[in-house]
Amino acid sequence: MRNLSKAFAVAVCLLAIGVSSSPAPAADVMTGKFTLPHATRWNDTILPAGDYSFRVARTMTNADVLKVRGANRAVDLYMFNESVCEKCRNASLNLAVQNDSRVVTSLELPGFHVDFKGRQSGQEMVKNPSKHASEQVAVDVDRN
Repeated sequence: MRNLSKAFAVAVCLLAIGVSSSPAPAADVMTGKFTLPHATRWNDTILPAGDYSFRVARTMTNADVLKVRGANRAVDLYMFNESVCEKCRNASLNLAVQNDSRVVTSLELPGFHVDFKGRQSGQEMVKNPSKHASEQVAVDVDRN
């Protein structure tokens, strides 16, 4: 009976510790903003022309998460360790352009380079960006 009381007390203490602790929030690695002059497809999301903010945050896994927010749209994308780029110094959002369609092909931030796979109508533009015109959108990175 005495062992049962000790086990119960230990279980209650562990439960209290688990309930009172909260997971650590994702730490921001980088934040910034950019302006899209035209509607642009980013994976499965169409972002209308306008101002956007972003943040790159570390997660508990081996991925970083890129959160892009605008007035009417948001997109969350995961970036894995292979996205680390020692040569990337400038910040830009790279687009493939065909007629009035624009698709995000990659994002370069200081220390990061991420390629994006297109979906549906933008798939061919992302697979063969050299066959299409390209644009770069300037990205302002907040320096902390």
